[in-house]
Amino acid sequence: MWFLRRCVFSIKKQGYCVCWIKRDTLSYFSGVNLVSCFPSLLGAKRYFSREESYHHTSLIVGKFFLTSCGLSSRASEEICDEDVSNEAVLDLEKTLAGKLNEDINVEKEVKLELNPEPRRLDDHYLSESENDLYFKYCEPLKRKTSLEVLRTIMDSSVHNVPGILKNFVKAGEDLNHVEASKMIFVLWKHHMYHKAFQISEWLETTKQFEHSEHDYASRLDLIAKVQGVDVAEKYMRNVPDSSRGELLYRILLANCVRCGNVAKSKAVFEKMRSLGLPITIHSLNLMIILYKMCDKRKIREMLFLMEKGNITPSHLTYRILIAARGESGDIRGMEKLVEDMKSQGLQLDTHVLTVLAGFYISKGLKDKAVAVLKEIEGGDSQECIRACNKLLSLYASLDMTGDVSRIWNRFKSDPSILECIAAIGAWGKLGKVDEAEAVFEMALQKYKDKGLSSRLFSELLKVYVQNNQLSKGKEFIERMRPYRCWFGPLVWDGLVRFYVEAGDVEKAASILSKAAQRQSGHPVRPLFNTYIVVMEQYAKCGDIHNTEKWFHKMRQCGYIGRLRPFQILIQAYLKAKTPAYGIIERMKAENLVPNKEFNMQLAKLVAL
Repeated sequence: MWFLRRCVFSIKKQGYCVCWIKRDTLSYFSGVNLVSCFPSLLGAKRYFSREESYHHTSLIVGKFFLTSCGLSSRASEEICDEDVSNEAVLDLEKTLAGKLNEDINVEKEVKLELNPEPRRLDDHYLSESENDLYFKYCEPLKRKTSLEVLRTIMDSSVHNVPGILKNFVKAGEDLNHVEASKMIFVLWKHHMYHKAFQISEWLETTKQFEHSEHDYASRLDLIAKVQGVDVAEKYMRNVPDSSRGELLYRILLANCVRCGNVAKSKAVFEKMRSLGLPITIHSLNLMIILYKMCDKRKIREMLFLMEKGNITPSHLTYRILIAARGESGDIRGMEKLVEDMKSQGLQLDTHVLTVLAGFYISKGLKDKAVAVLKEIEGGDSQECIRACNKLLSLYASLDMTGDVSRIWNRFKSDPSILECIAAIGAWGKLGKVDEAEAVFEMALQKYKDKGLSSRLFSELLKVYVQNNQLSKGKEFIERMRPYRCWFGPLVWDGLVRFYVEAGDVEKAASILSKAAQRQSGHPVRPLFNTYIVVMEQYAKCGDIHNTEKWFHKMRQCGYIGRLRPFQILIQAYLKAKTPAYGIIERMKAENLVPNKEFNMQLAKLVAL
């Protein structure tokens, strides 16, 4: 545990500016309290005995609230909702004639390339922390008709789901709680949260909802993902006390962390502690994920709690800390964490190894990166196959064309759509646009009848932007308009970046504005970085009005409590040589602590 705490970052190294310090926090970090539960790590005690190396800022307190900017304006563009057809219901009725009562594995039968909501940086960690939510319903569906209903729901619009279920029951079929919950699990697993929520609503209205903690937690999770954590909190107040346990609070915490709401995440975590609920490794991992994204210094607090409760760090804990160390640029610390992980008997899976290789590449350590990639290829064959996508990308980042070609040739005869996407990106990095186009055409022909992914389109568009082939990109945009998958956050991001690169910022902003309007009726929203791209362009021109406008639109979309948008605002005011009154107060309202770089920018602004 000692070394785990060493992985958290000294303020001096990170360039943070300490504005205020709590005495009780500093006293807690004295040598008296540093008793490790892992004897092999006692040697690190001296490192943490030096208070000056990690002075800690005060805890974030107070309510989280939003401020409004007077310069913002609402876009007036109108966008049509998707047409709601009856084809899904008709298809369902046709399938009901061929009923078979046999075991069917959903994962094998539902061979559709889905368009899930794009994940945040740490969403794979968050999903892992929620894995036990549907443990009762992980077994495959038993009936052919249930599978057909699931397939129809997956292929249909969100608006059609209630009608599909209604017609299924009207046709004389039985859809009980267990079967419906299994459908919810599959949809949840593929991030089709709105459709899963519709089935959950159906269970409520038909009085088939089971009043167990797991069922309440499942419903709360879907409410949080579809309607927001505020609505989920209101729902939670109506849950009986007997079912309001650790799992329910942890699921609420996971969703608060997922949306980056620091204040609410801390409030939920402290509520769990005040109620005397068990603080498990799952909850601590969630808080580490939160602080990894917003304030790495506070990871130490979670590690102290872990030590105090004699809680053994999990494989996921190490994975998060290794990624956090790599993001800080501390390769040596990252490697020591890997050594400690091995000493605890935890296996270095392909995920950890590819993360290591990625950070080695970012620091120019090619030999170390190649050694890790060869270790992946020389390991378990199934693990290597699963890591194919990462291998293609990493070898391309190393400019190793021969290895990219070698990996691709192993899967070229029958690649999955994800492998095609990875190959397009890899060839694009290497500047081989023709090869990327060839992979795209192959995937288009192979999967056009099985379900295409918006990632396929966005990846090739990104290749054109990377290689400055804007004329080809415009032709591609026109060609792809008729395709059903020519929408979604990844495509919106690709289009915005394309038009920014082409110098047409107004066109890029118009696309993003229309994409943001779609959010009200759809389960996805534009990516955070898409907003950042547009804001940066206006900031470079010193256009304060439009920078503020997009700052406000980003907050309306739910992206709050992040430092980067404020940094871009400062850049806009600096470029325009105009004072930014109240910027610190606006940051305090979102419980944000400025770092050294931000304070330097602010000092320049004050000096104007």
